[in-house]
Amino acid sequence: MLAVLRSPDAVILARLSAELAGDVPHDWAAALIDDAVHSTGLELGAAAPVVTELAELIQRVPPGTTWSGRAVVGGSARQVLAVASTEPAAAGSVLVLVGGRGNATARDLVQRLWEVAVVRLRMLMSLGALDPPLYLAAGRAAAGEHAKALTALKDAHSATLTALLGALRSRRLEDSAARQAAISLASMALTGLRARPAAGERTAAEAFAAMSAGLRSLSGYSGFDLELVPPERGDRLLAPAVAAAAGTVARGCVLTMVEHTDPRRIRVGWEVNDADLTISVRDNGNGALFPQELAEYRLRERVIALGGDFAVDAVPGWGTAVTARIPLALPPVPGPDALGVLSPRELEVLTELAAGRRNREIATRLHITEHTAKFHVASILAKLGVRSRGEAAALARDAHL
Repeated sequence: MLAVLRSPDAVILARLSAELAGDVPHDWAAALIDDAVHSTGLELGAAAPVVTELAELIQRVPPGTTWSGRAVVGGSARQVLAVASTEPAAAGSVLVLVGGRGNATARDLVQRLWEVAVVRLRMLMSLGALDPPLYLAAGRAAAGEHAKALTALKDAHSATLTALLGALRSRRLEDSAARQAAISLASMALTGLRARPAAGERTAAEAFAAMSAGLRSLSGYSGFDLELVPPERGDRLLAPAVAAAAGTVARGCVLTMVEHTDPRRIRVGWEVNDADLTISVRDNGNGALFPQELAEYRLRERVIALGGDFAVDAVPGWGTAVTARIPLALPPVPGPDALGVLSPRELEVLTELAAGRRNREIATRLHITEHTAKFHVASILAKLGVRSRGEAAALARDAHL
C-alpha cells in the first residue's frame, strides 16, 4: 500500500497492478477516472471506445463490491474482475483487472487498494501542473542548469591552472619571472572569480574581449600560438545568456584542444550578423585525438538550449574545426499556460522527452507502445510549433516541466 501511495500518477496503476499480481493474477489493468482512461495494456488510440465500455461496466459494479465475469474491454469480450470505489469523490470510477478472478480474500484486497489508489489519482489529476512528476522534471532541469554552471566554472579554473603550470614550467622564464607570472595569473583569476557577472546586455566586442583575456593568459605559457578574430559588428548587443554561452563554448573548445590534440596554433573567431552569433574554433593539432563525444557532452547543450546548433569536424592529421551558432533572439519563454495545448498524456511524454529519453524508453516508462510514443512526440512538436525534440525539451525546461 505504501508503494502505491508513494508512486507518481504516471505509474500508480502499474504499481497497483504489480502489487495485486501475486494475489489476483491478471493480464493487464485499466481504470476509468473522470472520463479519462488509464491502462497498463491498451494503446491510447483505443481510449475513446474504452471510455464507453468502462462506463457501461460501472453499471454492473455496485460501489464497495467486486464483480467478476465477461465484459467488452478494448473491443473484445474478456474475463474481468472489476471494482468500484465507495468514496463519494471517486463516484463513476472503476478498476478493471483483465483476466482476473480471485477468491473472496483477494477481492477484498483489490477493493482496499483501489480505494487508496483512486483517491490519490484523483488528487494528483486535480493538481495539474503541481503533479509530482513535473516537480521531478523541474528538479532535473534545475540540476541540468547547475551542472552547466559547474562545467563553465570548471573550464575557467582549468584554464587558470593550465596557464599557471605553463608559466612555472616555461623554459623561457627565470624562476623569479615565472613566480611573478604565476602570481599575476592567480590575481587575475581571483579578481574574475570575485567579480559579479554582467547583469545586462553587452556588446559583442565587450563579450569577445572578456573571453579573450582568459584565453591570452592560457596561451601565453602553454606552448601554442593564439589567433583571436573579433567580430566585425562589435557594437551588436548580446543578451547575457548568449554572451555567456559563446564564451563558455569558445573556452571549452580551446581547453579540449590543448588537453587532447597538442596544437601549435589555435584560431578563435566570432562573426555576428542580424540573426546569429557564430563561434569558430580551429586548431592544427591531431584531429584523431579530439574527443568529439566529450566536447559535445560539455558544450552542445549550451548552444541547443538557446535554439542554436553545434558541429565538430575533426580530421586525423589535419586538425579540428568546431562551429557553433547561437541565435541572437532568444527563444520565447513560455508562460504558465504555454503548454496548455497539450493533453495530460502528451505532458507526460514531454516530461520524459525533456529528460532526454528516446521513444522506446518513453514507451516502456509510460506503458504504451513505441508507435504510440512516436505518435505523441509528433503531435507535441506540431502543437508547440517546434522542429525538433531538442526545441520541445527546451520549451519544457523553460516552463519548469
